[in-house]
Amino acid sequence: MFHSIHIRRLLGTLLTLIFLAAPALSEIILWEDEEGKVLLGDDGEVAFIPAGQAGEATAAPDEALFSLSEDDVAALVFITPVPTDAPAQTPSPEEVTAIAEKYGLHTPVPATPAPLDPPERTLQYGDSGDHVLAAQHKLTDLGYYHGKCSGDFLEGTQSAARRFQKYNNMPQTGKIDAATWIVLFSSAAIARDGSTPYATPSPVPVATPVPTPTPFVYERKVEYGDSNAVVAAVQTRLAELGFYDAKVSGGFYKVTRNAVRAFQQHNGLTVDGVAGRDTQEALFSASAVPAWAAPLPSPTPKPAKYTLMVDVANQITRAYTYDESGEYTVLVREMICSTGTTKNPTPLGTTIMPSKRARWGYFPTWDSHAQYLTRIDSANAFHSVLYSAADETTLSVKSYEDLGSRASHGCVRLYVQDAKWIYDNCGAGTIITVYEGEYDPEYTMTLRRPLNTYTLREGDLPAPTPTPVYSRENWPTEYRTLFRGKQGKDVYMLQVRLAELGYYTGSITGGYYGGTIKAVEAFQRDHGLTVDGAAGKQTQSLLFSSAVDPATPEPEASPSAQPEAAATAAPTASPEPTATPMPTALPTPHAPIAESVG
Repeated sequence: MFHSIHIRRLLGTLLTLIFLAAPALSEIILWEDEEGKVLLGDDGEVAFIPAGQAGEATAAPDEALFSLSEDDVAALVFITPVPTDAPAQTPSPEEVTAIAEKYGLHTPVPATPAPLDPPERTLQYGDSGDHVLAAQHKLTDLGYYHGKCSGDFLEGTQSAARRFQKYNNMPQTGKIDAATWIVLFSSAAIARDGSTPYATPSPVPVATPVPTPTPFVYERKVEYGDSNAVVAAVQTRLAELGFYDAKVSGGFYKVTRNAVRAFQQHNGLTVDGVAGRDTQEALFSASAVPAWAAPLPSPTPKPAKYTLMVDVANQITRAYTYDESGEYTVLVREMICSTGTTKNPTPLGTTIMPSKRARWGYFPTWDSHAQYLTRIDSANAFHSVLYSAADETTLSVKSYEDLGSRASHGCVRLYVQDAKWIYDNCGAGTIITVYEGEYDPEYTMTLRRPLNTYTLREGDLPAPTPTPVYSRENWPTEYRTLFRGKQGKDVYMLQVRLAELGYYTGSITGGYYGGTIKAVEAFQRDHGLTVDGAAGKQTQSLLFSSAVDPATPEPEASPSAQPEAAATAAPTASPEPTATPMPTALPTPHAPIAESVG
């Protein structure tokens, strides 16, 4: 068969683009094989006839591939009809290159076989060597690279690699990792489509074989900050599947965490960036989905275990979990807090907790620190009371004492143990609702914990005490002046009596705070007393007297059996007032309060 390898490489990329009939007059067959034949007409026109096309050399061509001058024809081809036993006169590479450039053709480059093994590490910008050179030649053959094959990995090679990955349905990194290398030198590699005359027909993507994993035995969970052999094995497998393109170092840091997340997302797993048992079993299984294949659907997300309700009116954060019906009705934890001031309020509404959190947080505007910071939104967070440094011995006592009142710049401050509970138990996706509840400061104060001023650690809630029995016999006969902050049995009796008379609607706790103060003020105002909100002897003696008991309605007169029409009924004596019945059930306090000496 008469043809030159150089002529074949010069014209081969055009074979499938133009379908032409044979020249009408005399022609010379430049070569003929299973693909068809290329003819040189007597006018210097070069045309291609695909194998099996009817007409042979009888139909005139619609379009020539290109025309050659007589000198070029002489330089390229030893003109001898086919078949012949005469040896072909092969032009030199320099002659082929010169003619190709003259006619605007792609300069043929000798094919370079792929190395037996992929490179030991990912090829990327700045690399050089034989592997880069081989990749450049292969990218050139497939129509992605048009620069000089120098063996240096620069911008042109990076762009060519990225285009190859795009057309082959792979992550477009611009780097040549093990997965890209395997596809690049495989028979399934897809050449570039459409933008140059060297393109192949539109390719059909072919699934890339997934490297067979090594036998898997689960040892331990690995996550950010770990450094061990398990991390190295995870990195190696992620690289095989096209998710990891850095050095296999055995250190689990940002790049590895992102690769784990990408694998989890692609394989329909819960995305947390931690390689636990489920993730490792999927990663090392034969069914692991590589980066260049279609991803699995994401799993149906499970509802968050808890929801958080922040009551800014009462400065309480409550955590609820779901009941048997999936509704968040089961109260798990109540936490006293400090939300934003009226000038810098904590925004009302519902948000979804993001994943960002920190063991210690720093607020540069106020040069203060806090423990167990868990984001509410981009500007605010749950966190502990404040510190002057990232040291538990530098507690701000003022921020501790402010709990139960609006004191922050929008964040929600908590006791350390409460901030830690949220940090440990409420993950990304937790629903947070900030709202204005019904004002009940007495109940808020039952959540206060004493501070150990020596260790600067929070103490426990006071131990419950027996609930006092409310009855007239137990009403106090000696009075101490009661005001904000007072606690004890006498405060409890006062609150029940005020509730009985309709002045108090809050929690009956035995603690004298805002709700009790307002009720006492209303009582004093209605009965002509000095309105100061403090319950002294005069206020209490009147409050616990029968003089303020609710009036008992008079009974209606029964109709007479024999009424006399003309007679006028004589007035009857008013019935004696009866004692007001005691309430059958007393309000139950939310949390018993220890007796106080005031």
